[in-house]
Amino acid sequence: MSYTFHKFVLCAISIGMATSVHALGTDRAKGTKVVVPQNPVDTNACLACHAPVKQLFTRGAHRDLNCSSCHTVPSEHMKTPSKATRPQTRFDYASCSQCHTDQHKELMDPKYHLQWAKKGGNTPYAFIQDPADGWPLEVQFRIPRFHVGVMTDFMANRSDGRFMYKNKTDQAKPIEKHWDALEDVHPEKGLTNKGDIVGMAWRPHKGREATQESRCLVCKTTDNMLEYATGYAPNPKGYDFTTRNIPFFKNSQGGFNCNFCHDPHSAEPRIIIDPIIESMTGKLNKDSVYNKNVGKKPWTKLEVIEMGVRGYPRRIGILKEYDSNYMCGQCHNGAFRYTARKGPDGKNLTEKDTEKLGVAFYGTEFFANPIEINQTLKKRGWTSGVDAKTGVTKYDAADHHHLETLTNSKHGAAGVGCADCHFAKKADGSLEHQPSLVKEKVQNTCMRSECHGPGSKTNWTDPGQPLYLIETIQQEYRVRTNKMEKDAKVAREMLTQVQEGKATMPEKELNALKDAYSQHLTTRYFYFTDYSKGFHDPDGFNKTASKVIFDLRKANKDAKAVIKPVAAK
Repeated sequence: MSYTFHKFVLCAISIGMATSVHALGTDRAKGTKVVVPQNPVDTNACLACHAPVKQLFTRGAHRDLNCSSCHTVPSEHMKTPSKATRPQTRFDYASCSQCHTDQHKELMDPKYHLQWAKKGGNTPYAFIQDPADGWPLEVQFRIPRFHVGVMTDFMANRSDGRFMYKNKTDQAKPIEKHWDALEDVHPEKGLTNKGDIVGMAWRPHKGREATQESRCLVCKTTDNMLEYATGYAPNPKGYDFTTRNIPFFKNSQGGFNCNFCHDPHSAEPRIIIDPIIESMTGKLNKDSVYNKNVGKKPWTKLEVIEMGVRGYPRRIGILKEYDSNYMCGQCHNGAFRYTARKGPDGKNLTEKDTEKLGVAFYGTEFFANPIEINQTLKKRGWTSGVDAKTGVTKYDAADHHHLETLTNSKHGAAGVGCADCHFAKKADGSLEHQPSLVKEKVQNTCMRSECHGPGSKTNWTDPGQPLYLIETIQQEYRVRTNKMEKDAKVAREMLTQVQEGKATMPEKELNALKDAYSQHLTTRYFYFTDYSKGFHDPDGFNKTASKVIFDLRKANKDAKAVIKPVAAK
């Protein structure tokens, strides 16, 4: 089975068995049942007003479904359509599982998480902060999160005890509707998160401040997507980029909805997170590796559909083919919010500042590695401020560059997507709809693939073979990361001495030392949210680590030869 076909086997998740070339949703796979709603409406009457929906609906596998399958349509709406008579839209799993029962069962199945727990759990995947300089060190662990209930986990562990589990045992199972499991124990706090317990995030490196704006929550639920405006202008009619998280969260019921990746009108593959849509199709970021190569593998094309009929702009993106790198990557990407950074004049960047260089102020530029980030931002003069302890200018990366790392990797070039490793392939060739850790399913991922499965050059027959390789790659990552940390510590100590006036150093050597340490900080921040421990792009990590280590060691050697202590007065 080719990887091209393997990717659009993902369509089996939404339309049953992937047995035809109509995998993009243009036709329904044989055997998929259709449930007729009890109170059908005149679909043609709906489509007469909703032109964007008609464009999608008439070309897709759902074109013979009735609108009332997913919408509750008041009779008054058909006569006098208005906000008051607006239909209600179902975003819950039950809506999709009317037809797609197997996929719903797979989403709610905790088997891989239990499998992980039986092995002892807590493999080293995450970080906590180094008290010496506030940066993360590899000494903490993470627990694999249920995608079903991602909003539940996020809010329970990122609100300082405001949103608490009613029953502690609910943390160990997928939660379909978060208000079945959570309660607001401090409603008097209004729009603030803070309760009376200093919380620790689900993933320990994360800060709690990230939950103050809804922009973090749009990747956890689509319940409010019809009220959420595209772009960054204020939306008095609903939600926008600056909406506080509390009202957004309280107006939602569940997370990780099916329609993140599957268009409900056409059954085509899609993405809905606007910064990534802008990065792939907007007027800016044209110089990114994606926009220079769009249409080639693995840079899949995206069609933008403007959806707004509510008085504010809304849009979605339809992928030309099923590509889980972008479907998963719409949330798992390193989007820069440049207005939180400073320009050459030391002031916070504005949208106009970034647009002058053809860059979106919020989005991804598909940087392949942290060296590229460091060099590009340094050239532009866009900084993240100055490290007070060392005096070094910071050019920080953004969080979790999973999309960028994978698409720029050898696996990405071969057409491998997130689903190829995180969704197990079943005997019939379709994929389970259950994302989880790769190590728990190698027999149904690596060992069933074209590259490493039966008949391939690798021809793995024992799960120990892929697991051993994963461990060796991740061990190399750990060793080389520790080497970077040790060399960086030497540089940091000398820079701190100079910064505190306890030592002097010629400008040439001092600038070289600062550059090497700044490059290390960007690299460190780039990789500390790479939960794969370098496995997403082993070659890219090794090249990056080699340069960082080499530059630090050379700068350290030269600095040691010329640094002079300042005599105490």
